Amino acid sequence: MGKIYITGMGAVAAPGINTDLIMEALYAGNRKTVCPASRLELYTAEKKPVFEVDSDLEDYPPEETRTVRLLQTASAEALASAGLTYTDLRKKRVGICVGTTITTCTEVKNEEFYRQFREGHLQGPVVRESNRNSNPAVYLAEKWGLTQPLTAVITNACSSGTDALGLARFWLDSGFCDIVLAGGADELSRISYLGFNSLQIYSPEPCRPFDKNRNGLNLGEGAALLVLEREKRDSAAAELAGYATFSDAYHPTAPS
Repeated sequence: MGKIYITGMGAVAAPGINTDLIMEALYAGNRKTVCPASRLELYTAEKKPVFEVDSDLEDYPPEETRTVRLLQTASAEALASAGLTYTDLRKKRVGICVGTTITTCTEVKNEEFYRQFREGHLQGPVVRESNRNSNPAVYLAEKWGLTQPLTAVITNACSSGTDALGLARFWLDSGFCDIVLAGGADELSRISYLGFNSLQIYSPEPCRPFDKNRNGLNLGEGAALLVLEREKRDSAAAELAGYATFSDAYHPTAPS
């Protein structure tokens, strides 16, 4: 296994629409970015805080899901910071590996479809443009005009994005790719919010993960991507030193 270099990075989240703004807010201790959701009706008496991206991403076609819009924003910054263009990518063996959990499940019509299915009302296949565009890895490949990229989407709950980095390293170590863009993306949704709320681990106030008196979490949305390469270039900021994973079948939501 050789060295794998991080040559570019991009991110969008509640504190800001790029990496610099996010880091500036974090170092400043900015806690004003957590507030009740403005885009979702959460069906709960108490409107608990979320980390919502303060942008309607209006520059993207309306048929695309919010998750892939967030991902496109992060990927544009990641490629720019690596000094790469779409033309550069087309000359390389490219991999795209994205971790996600929600993607298109937030679509209201999809939720209604699942409700009716649960009640025994069988319907035909749901074919919608937003569903077709909901695979984030394929979405990026098509946007960039890549003809034969190696793509994968990993859905493994909270570790999805980290697992995507691990698979990306495997691709590079195995010689399948010259360059891989890997990371994660997700948008806020009722499914995840109500799920964590039902587990009674959702904080009614801004979360304090490193405080001894912490009392839960707040969900958020955003995207982050790293450009990974075997070749060290001037833009290399760090190395991806290693990765490991294992199976824990003890309990779906309470690891041993």
